[in-house]
Amino acid sequence: MGVVRAPHRMTCLWVPAFPVQALRRSQPELAEAPLAVPVGPSPRDEVVAVSAEAAAAGARVGMTAAQVRQRAPGVVLRVVAAEVTQAAAAALADAACGVSPRLRRAAPGEVWLEVGGVVRLWGGEASLAGELLRRCRRVGLEGCVGVAGSVGVARVAARMAAGRPEGMLVVPAGGEREFMAPLPIAALDRPPAVAAALARWGVATAGQLAALPREEVGLRLGPEGVALHRLAAGEENTPFVPDPQWKELREGISLEDPITRLEAFLFVLQGLLGRLAQRLEVRGEGFAAVCLELKLEGGGRHEVQVPLVAPTREVGAVLPLLRLQVEAHPPGAPVEEVAVKVVSGRVRVVQGSLFGPPQPAPGKLAQALARLAALAGPGRVGAPAVADTHRPDPAAVAPFAPPEAGAATGGGAEEVAGPPRVPVLRAFRPPREAQVVIAGSRPVVARVGGWGGAVVRCAGPYRRGGEWWSEEPFARDEYDVATADGVVWRLAFDHRQGRWLADGVYD
Repeated sequence: MGVVRAPHRMTCLWVPAFPVQALRRSQPELAEAPLAVPVGPSPRDEVVAVSAEAAAAGARVGMTAAQVRQRAPGVVLRVVAAEVTQAAAAALADAACGVSPRLRRAAPGEVWLEVGGVVRLWGGEASLAGELLRRCRRVGLEGCVGVAGSVGVARVAARMAAGRPEGMLVVPAGGEREFMAPLPIAALDRPPAVAAALARWGVATAGQLAALPREEVGLRLGPEGVALHRLAAGEENTPFVPDPQWKELREGISLEDPITRLEAFLFVLQGLLGRLAQRLEVRGEGFAAVCLELKLEGGGRHEVQVPLVAPTREVGAVLPLLRLQVEAHPPGAPVEEVAVKVVSGRVRVVQGSLFGPPQPAPGKLAQALARLAALAGPGRVGAPAVADTHRPDPAAVAPFAPPEAGAATGGGAEEVAGPPRVPVLRAFRPPREAQVVIAGSRPVVARVGGWGGAVVRCAGPYRRGGEWWSEEPFARDEYDVATADGVVWRLAFDHRQGRWLADGVYD
């Protein structure tokens, strides 16, 4: 039996007026303001995007900033920082990668996806396009979707969908030529020289261009004319190379006025974390590690890194950790730019057991661990572990994870016979000072606080040492001694410090 291959279907997710939407995403207070975005701060710089409110006031793409101020005084002119557009473009790609892993970030505000193999998973191409639009809105952007048999036709369909209420346009398989035929030449991306030549020839629609002999078009207009002819005929074959998977996410903002107060800084930081949480949600991931990058007044830089004990999407759990780190390591100067870089991780999902103890919800567990880390410190929350060392009390903290479902658990209705009970050491933390009198090499009198006396029995020394190659070597002799008052002690002589310590008492 032969292999049935999925049809070659491409999808274009496009965000109209992308610089305007990127700016509104980073500054929600501008959501209803009439905005025009020039390429730079000069009055002669060209406007590259306008909002619907600014267009109604008379602003147009291609005007200079000075012309906009003259014709539409109420329009707000803002230059969008590269950090803001890059974050919005990455958020758009995050929204798309949850629908199809084969995607390519073609340009800021535009993503191409190969969806032939995943259409059935979403219940059809219209359902897939609707899911793309929903995910796009969840990251703060309003997009349009075109679906067709090639990248070029899908791009044209996405731009034609901007005039539709549903924001999507699906070109049936094999119907690309019929779809393109009535469209005006202006709907196709074409170089100025090619557009001027077609205007001289009287070619007004894509169908009229497709009716011309391709060889003759190539002789007169060159490779650009041939590519445009292929697109007009619905036969465009732009090569598609998917982008590699990316794990790091980044959001940033440039501040109009430097921040000097912590509360104002946390307000900005909460907005950045909220946008990152939206992106992580559409990817099905959470915060695994956070790096805060600050640009300071005067050109300085400051960086704060916070690893999390478990991946989580709860901003309320991550923000206190960053606050503690910033308070412990203040930047030392007013902050002009803030960027948050995140390493993502899969939020833990578990399957409960019918016969075992109930398992904690992974999201709530991660949130609880993150909040505990905010109270106690990032490196002080986890599960106890034994460190790989001969140093006394080789205790360490490992990442906490509940036991897997079905794992064996202790406890039963009946007691099981075992070895006789042995003494248990009750350790002193930190160790207490001890006054010890030795005769030869053995303790004969030991006192700890108000307890102790003459030594009636002694075992040891148990010599322990190591890590002489490190900055903290250790060397000590340990003894178990019983004093006349009936107490059994664990004593140790620290050769590095030259003093006696009581490590604990046996119960």
